[in-house]
Amino acid sequence: MSDTFPLPLLKAISDWQRGGDADQNRRRGQILKEAIAQLPEQYRTCSLCCFRQIALPKGGVWNLIGEDRLTEKISSWTIDVEVAKAFKGGVPPEGQGYQGVILCVYPQPKSVVVNLHELYQAPEFLAALKQNQAAINGYQDGAGRYSNKQSEVVLEVASVTQQDIYSMGGHSSAFEHLVDEAATLIYSRPATRAERAALLLKVDHVRGQAGPAWLSMDATQRVLTKIKPDAERLGEIKKLQDKL
Repeated sequence: MSDTFPLPLLKAISDWQRGGDADQNRRRGQILKEAIAQLPEQYRTCSLCCFRQIALPKGGVWNLIGEDRLTEKISSWTIDVEVAKAFKGGVPPEGQGYQGVILCVYPQPKSVVVNLHELYQAPEFLAALKQNQAAINGYQDGAGRYSNKQSEVVLEVASVTQQDIYSMGGHSSAFEHLVDEAATLIYSRPATRAERAALLLKVDHVRGQAGPAWLSMDATQRVLTKIKPDAERLGEIKKLQDKL
């Protein structure tokens, strides 16, 4: 057995990657934090920005900002923004009452619990996992399933600011509806069937851009700046109501 990567550490990592409900994740996060405490520093640092996707109730973005507002202090992040965008199917479905948000932080040294992306590139760690997989309960649903597929870094972060909100998810109108609106603008009247069909053919290459999408960082900050005054007023009203 490896002295650097003992079985309890391997179990803690695999259990963390298995995921679970909020209580399980809290327990597993603490166990993971204790298990990796003696790892070499190269596995407990990250010099790259890290991303995390979360789904919030509509209007809940501003409840996220402030001291100690993240419900999961120890949580999974990724150095690959595309992984964050695709997490749990991407932008939350329209009509279910959730707002997708992608956070981006530059980890402070003490906030890095373990850099799994770095760890999974260590031959000695991979050898220890292979040697001990039979002794790890749920291995096939944890380390055996995910390995380094999510470029994961586990961080302990309690709060975020407006500037840490990298992107918000949104939904445009259906592609055909957008084409109808464009046709009306082009012809200054409702398009004929032939005109509409011709326009559909002309713009079909951008069909995939309609529907759910993540806003750019600049667009996200413009939206947040625009809605911030209203959010602050609603926050003050709620505080007053709570006192009644």
